[in-house]
Amino acid sequence: MSFLNTLSYPIGLDISDLSIKLVQLKKRGNKIKIQAWGKINLPPGLLENGEVKNQEKLALAIKKLISRPDFGKITSAEAIVCLPENKTFLKIIEIEKEISNKKEAIENELQKHVPLPMESLYCDWQIIGSSSRSNLILVGSAFKNIVDEQINLLQEARLSTIAVETEPVSICRCLLEEESPKYKMENKKNCAIIDFGATDASLTVYSKNTILFSINLPVSGEKITAKISQALEIDHGQAEKLKILYGLDERGDHPVVKKIILEMVGDLTNHTKEAINFFNHHYSSWGPIEKIFICGGGANIKNIDKTIQEKTGISTFLGNVFVNFNENKKNSLANFKKTFGLNIDFLSEEKIKQLKIKESKTIKVSHDTSLSYATAIGLALRGIFIDE
Repeated sequence: MSFLNTLSYPIGLDISDLSIKLVQLKKRGNKIKIQAWGKINLPPGLLENGEVKNQEKLALAIKKLISRPDFGKITSAEAIVCLPENKTFLKIIEIEKEISNKKEAIENELQKHVPLPMESLYCDWQIIGSSSRSNLILVGSAFKNIVDEQINLLQEARLSTIAVETEPVSICRCLLEEESPKYKMENKKNCAIIDFGATDASLTVYSKNTILFSINLPVSGEKITAKISQALEIDHGQAEKLKILYGLDERGDHPVVKKIILEMVGDLTNHTKEAINFFNHHYSSWGPIEKIFICGGGANIKNIDKTIQEKTGISTFLGNVFVNFNENKKNSLANFKKTFGLNIDFLSEEKIKQLKIKESKTIKVSHDTSLSYATAIGLALRGIFIDE
């Protein structure tokens, strides 16, 4: 435990196919605050499906972001990096207590579920429950080549990698109070977390202080934007802004946009219901899922929480990435407010009157970008939680 305010905590670095996000945190007393954060968009081809294709250009992008973040100043050369969801595996297995060589037993059991040679994977595990005869073990594994690529990439960007972890772990740390070392309540509820990102989506089920499983979902924010762009014959940037402005507006101000988003969200909710049914069947003794949280850039789609709640029958909320900060949410949120200009040529006269637009051909729209930083914040929190 540090008693000084000069301690620099490691950077949380979230690298995806289309962007790099970073967050560094600091502590003032028992309050966690934002030291720095930033995002840089990537051209296609530098990173594909989680695999590094151009290490030199990616490293340059990281160094540029570190030297000029959107907010604050980076004060550390240490980083915690996240592995792509589709290159990692999380699995709960059961091992008899009497077995002396647990590592060998875990690897033998894991091979029944992961169709890859163990020599190609890094594995880590922890006991999450036990009975009189066996231990329940959560096993995390990842492709060795992907882990090594990430470490080499950060080394070229002049960063020291102090930890590598899976995305569901960092997201749960960010959004759930149960993950805080200071959490003392005994009543620990079951929940699901939907991470609706630009290029992919995932669903993680969390129960009794552990991740039970995580699955990929075949939807993405980019697919929605591309369809809007094509349908309305507008550029990608305008389509992205339009998606945020209208979303699943109950008034149906823009039916074309709403229809496109509803189709995608329909796929999202159908797969969510399948995952919940799987949980109810295989983990019935753990109790029902009581809440769904949403994070990622797709969480900014208007009324997406209401739509998912209606379709699943489970209380659904936008996640709070500052839940473990011990700080006023408004103070932290102010850093992540983003305002953009949107061309109004596509708006109906009624909508223009409603928005009280007079002469300008653009309108100013503000939205919260914090939910797209859930992974990076969760990574950054690791350093603080370990220190505590």
